[in-house]
Amino acid sequence: MSDDIVSKNGEVVGQWNGESVEDLKKILLGARQSLKKNKDKVEHTGIPHSDQFPDDLKNFTAYILWAVDKSGKVLVGSGANRTETVESIREFYANDEAKASIDRHNLEE
Repeated sequence: MSDDIVSKNGEVVGQWNGESVEDLKKILLGARQSLKKNKDKVEHTGIPHSDQFPDDLKNFTAYILWAVDKSGKVLVGSGANRTETVESIREFYANDEAKASIDRHNLEE
């Protein structure tokens, strides 16, 4: 598997080994400037090691999940500038699912 971080236009803009999302955050921040000049950007689909995502987070859509590192930290947010844990996202997801379930129940009454 490749460590290449690939921009929307297919340019390799850096390498990430899947170890730490803090490293990835710095790489993306550095790449952002040069990409902007070329009217290009990196999207979450261009980040390697997506196989590190737990199955239950693969369909998560409340906000963007960029990457999960080997210690269970997740790079999140539209600017790829926040870090959360897999557990905190699962809690959010569970609450969201529960709210949706309650909403459905209330609609049926």
